[in-house]
Amino acid sequence: PLIGAGFDNALAHLLGAVEEVAFQAGEAIYRAGDAASALYLVVEGSVTLATPSGRQLALKEPRCGEEAAVMGGYACSATATSEVRAIKIPKTAVADFAKETPSFTAGATESLLSLLGGEEISIPSKAKAAKESKVSLSEIIGWISLILLPPALFFICKSNGFTTQSSIFSAILAATVIMWVFTLVDEFIPPIICVVAALFIGLAPAPVALAGFSSPGMMTLIGVFALSASIGSSGLSYRFMLWLLHTLPDRPVFQQSAMLAGGYLLSPITPSGNSRLSLLIPLFRDMMDGLRLKKGGAGATALMAATFSGAMLFSPMLSTSKSSNITAVNLMPAQIQEQFLGLYWLAASMVAAVGITILHLVASRWLFAVEEQVALPKERILVQMRLLGPMTGSEKVALTGFLFFLAASATVSWHHIPPAWIAGCVLIGLLVSGTLGKKAFRDQLDWPMVFFLLGMDGITRILDHLKLYDVLAKVMSDCFSFVGGRLELFILAALATTLIVRLALPVTSGMLVSAIILMPVAMAQGIHPWLAIFLTAMFSDIWFFPYQSSVYTQVQSQGLGPRYDIPGFMRYNQAMNLARVALAFASIPYWKWLGLI
Repeated sequence: PLIGAGFDNALAHLLGAVEEVAFQAGEAIYRAGDAASALYLVVEGSVTLATPSGRQLALKEPRCGEEAAVMGGYACSATATSEVRAIKIPKTAVADFAKETPSFTAGATESLLSLLGGEEISIPSKAKAAKESKVSLSEIIGWISLILLPPALFFICKSNGFTTQSSIFSAILAATVIMWVFTLVDEFIPPIICVVAALFIGLAPAPVALAGFSSPGMMTLIGVFALSASIGSSGLSYRFMLWLLHTLPDRPVFQQSAMLAGGYLLSPITPSGNSRLSLLIPLFRDMMDGLRLKKGGAGATALMAATFSGAMLFSPMLSTSKSSNITAVNLMPAQIQEQFLGLYWLAASMVAAVGITILHLVASRWLFAVEEQVALPKERILVQMRLLGPMTGSEKVALTGFLFFLAASATVSWHHIPPAWIAGCVLIGLLVSGTLGKKAFRDQLDWPMVFFLLGMDGITRILDHLKLYDVLAKVMSDCFSFVGGRLELFILAALATTLIVRLALPVTSGMLVSAIILMPVAMAQGIHPWLAIFLTAMFSDIWFFPYQSSVYTQVQSQGLGPRYDIPGFMRYNQAMNLARVALAFASIPYWKWLGLI
């Protein structure tokens, strides 16, 4: 009864550590206060238990020593009243078994409490009974689509002039998208399948498909994720959260705006939404706990919206806030590239930048009803800050790493050290100092997200290797004759192109493909090529399914889903999708004034 059923594998490991022992009548098996070194299963004979006060206890089950599973020492003494033969299970084996079978510890606790209390005690379990897994209708449709649609797409592509290799990869890419849309597997698995399939068939050589694993981007990802983990585990984010709550006015709008502003400030120096979000997540967790926001409530959802938007909303507004922005600038004529690598990009996108911030604040206020929030006890927060005392060594290392990363990233144009080297130095510092130990490096870094992003990088490189960008541009370029130099129609064309491309491609490659398609159209019709880049940068951030946004996928992979109202957040996301389109049209008079049309 203590072990239960269904744990045959764990039980097999347990049996390897047990030993048979014997005791004579009157011999003590263990005494109260001794270290709880083993659990005993009585095979033959009788045992009497006695509390330190001398109260005799009768065994209800043929076992004793449950303290080895839940306590450091024995609560009572066990004495053999006849010749006893028993199975001895060492404490270390009990601990290993408990890790594999969570119900074992609860069972041992119930048994010990019932024995000492003299009545049956049952601890309510929060664990839900395992339900028989059933295949949903959506999964059935998904698997049927996965079997039928990719082969059909192969023949369609082949009949429209695609090469055999491009047609095969298009079919593989279609299978990847279907797995995402119908959630047939975890989100990080489809890109890995896509890359492995391309390698297996020989569509791209390993140096191309696996280039992400040796690229500077991987070191940047691991370095930033490690820095984020150390900021949270060292307690630095909690200390900063207390200071922030004590300093800011006690109103949700100020607390949410702090998260939004944090992401905005990181945007010029961190060209990755995933990296920005990873630096904000520890603060989000601690602030939500510090504010005691209800899980799934409007306040928690508004705080998540501010955190997510801080990482994402400013991405199209600067040339350095997205890696694809910098790449796309190189597609423009050489004589105008230098102009848009500086602050002129921000100046040209000023209407959209200001507008998207205002609309975020309006959408948050409108969609997330104000909750009854208990006033923050500033005196208690001050006491907490005093109790924390001076910064610990690990906090100082994490803070030094964070400030070094920000300062070095902000001055790349001066010292010309690549961001990947900077992130690598931070990672080395955290590991050498012991701030990030082996267990933390294994458990706290979001490795599924790392492999998801590297898989997406591999897909992008395979697309480029197979020249699919050029094929798509050639197929689509003849479809825009209706624009006729009118920017309103060009915006609609950019929106439709980007949304269609983004159904299959990640943000970076989706934006680049869309820009490659639209830039010749813009230049041929008297529209500035930067507008094609900016519009695709802004519209590529529009997403409807979680797989389309690696930043939102990161939110889910961090286990933050239960903390906020997912349907409410998705409504907010749809509102911001509409805001991006509206602001593109609202910027037309400003762009005309700048002479970009």
